[in-house]
Amino acid sequence: MQMYVSVRSSSKLEGLLDAQRGRNCTQGMLVSSIQELKRILLLTSNSQVDLDELARIKRSLQTVFSCISDSISALQSTVSGARTLEAISSLNKTLTEGRSLIEMLPSTLQPPLLQKLDEIAELTRELELLQSSGKGESKEAEQLKATIAAKLSELDKAIRDAVMYEVVETFQDTNSALKALSAASESGSTDPRREERWERAKEVFEKQAGRMSATGTSVAQSLCSDPKAAWEIKRSADKLGKLTQQTVFAAKVVLMNPDKKQAKEHLNVLKAEWQGEATHLTALVDANTDSVAFADASEKVISDKLTQAEDAFKASNIELGASRVTDASKAAIRLVAVAKAEEENSSDPIFKQNLQSANQELESNLGPLVLSAKGCAQKPGNEMALNQFSKAADSVRKSASQVRGAMTPVKQPPRPPPPTADQLAEAVPEEIGEAPVKKDNPIGYAAHQLTREAFRWEERDNQLVSVAREMARMMKSMGKYTRGEGNELQSKTELINTSRQLAKQAHLVVTLAEKVAKHCTDKRMKRNLEDVLSKIPTISTQLKIVAAVKAASISSGDLERDQEASEMLTINAENLMDSILQVIRATESASIRVPPEKAELCGLKWVNRDRKGQTPKALIN
Repeated sequence: MQMYVSVRSSSKLEGLLDAQRGRNCTQGMLVSSIQELKRILLLTSNSQVDLDELARIKRSLQTVFSCISDSISALQSTVSGARTLEAISSLNKTLTEGRSLIEMLPSTLQPPLLQKLDEIAELTRELELLQSSGKGESKEAEQLKATIAAKLSELDKAIRDAVMYEVVETFQDTNSALKALSAASESGSTDPRREERWERAKEVFEKQAGRMSATGTSVAQSLCSDPKAAWEIKRSADKLGKLTQQTVFAAKVVLMNPDKKQAKEHLNVLKAEWQGEATHLTALVDANTDSVAFADASEKVISDKLTQAEDAFKASNIELGASRVTDASKAAIRLVAVAKAEEENSSDPIFKQNLQSANQELESNLGPLVLSAKGCAQKPGNEMALNQFSKAADSVRKSASQVRGAMTPVKQPPRPPPPTADQLAEAVPEEIGEAPVKKDNPIGYAAHQLTREAFRWEERDNQLVSVAREMARMMKSMGKYTRGEGNELQSKTELINTSRQLAKQAHLVVTLAEKVAKHCTDKRMKRNLEDVLSKIPTISTQLKIVAAVKAASISSGDLERDQEASEMLTINAENLMDSILQVIRATESASIRVPPEKAELCGLKWVNRDRKGQTPKALIN
């Protein structure tokens, strides 16, 4: 604001338009900050509002992967031919969300993803034609649904790999472009090409900042599983975009007023704020992406850049070769930083020692890589220099692979391959049943999702899975009673008693999972599990209260009160089922990082039903 007033009151009015734009951005950000402050105060003053807000965030930030999951679930539940229209509707939503996310990625990553998406779109149109011609329940339609589900699984993996690759490339260097813009803004007024250089620096800065914001948003809409964290990433990405505009406007004012001290001070303040937000966004992205997947993508980026550098040096394109070596080095340095964070995150001495050794090896190989690249630059086309660079590049590739290997838990099971069309065409197991339509029966749908997740694991020697399946069964019974269906619950008293039993079972879930959290050596996984567990007591207590309110409203004759009670019960039931589902996933993940000598104390063995044809193996350490 002061900068605008200063320029406005000067006689030359140099940079007035940019100062005015910066003022407008500041006003907009002030309004947004006040609104956010009001929201936070509201959340911290009422726990029920917090649950409602969490449900709203989940709805507004549904990821493309949750859409894919919903579509696969709908296709699997309609293998018998029922509710084909629901599957088509879910597929169309997935296609829309998928295309929106893919278009955020760089153009170089889009073609293979769009090709997979187009294949699914074409198959969906074929399914629509079968449905419109009355053949939605035919054998042909069943096979088509299975094929689409398999294609969706392939798309899921391809998008995850592409987004993670982009994360590695985008956040390997967040400050160079800002430094170049600042230097161009403050270049001497006698330089005849200063405005030309500034425009180039501005273009690079805006491109880099825009890529960071877009990639952050992509992570929020894809890789991030925590809705609150996804919202925070998106908020940070949006704020970085606004700060980018303000920084450019302030830099232009400095360019036009090189002798104005206040203009430089204003630019320095914005630079510091921009750097702070860029660091914050990077930290959020790192915290909400899988470190092993990051290391795997980093290894690919480093290898790709080094291959491009080798090709460039062989073609005597020194500038391109040097640029690619710089990119590979930055990616390696960032991999080292993430690996060090993982080292600090673990309390397992063997894991820490192995990772530290691999990290040091990678760091030690970067110096020879840079020196050999200089040799190629000084002696273009020299065979000996090219060979030395190739050897140095291979050493970096090998050490990057070793870092990735050291970050991967030894006992982590391999990711199962996507299901084949024949596997997906099999009938849904009777224990799971077909998924109800979510909009018609949200409680039943939430319970079905938990049942499906729990069914992935053998109940034998895993009480947590047994309890989760029983909770899902009880929740289905409650849902049926409130809808006037079924005969599992006969009275309002039984409804209330069932809610109390659910609360007891939820307490048992917390007790069982806390044993794993206690012995998990991965601090981040431990915190994540503890965070999920911390929500359950509040949700289960509220369920007992809401169930009693619903029971009283059923016979009250007050339709409005009964409808309000039903909505409260639905939200609470969805929150509880989703929390238990998250507990299963977080506990299984944390179990991987439990030392073998502590495994018996946890009392949970994870045997995956999905690996058909394989010898069952307890996946616990």
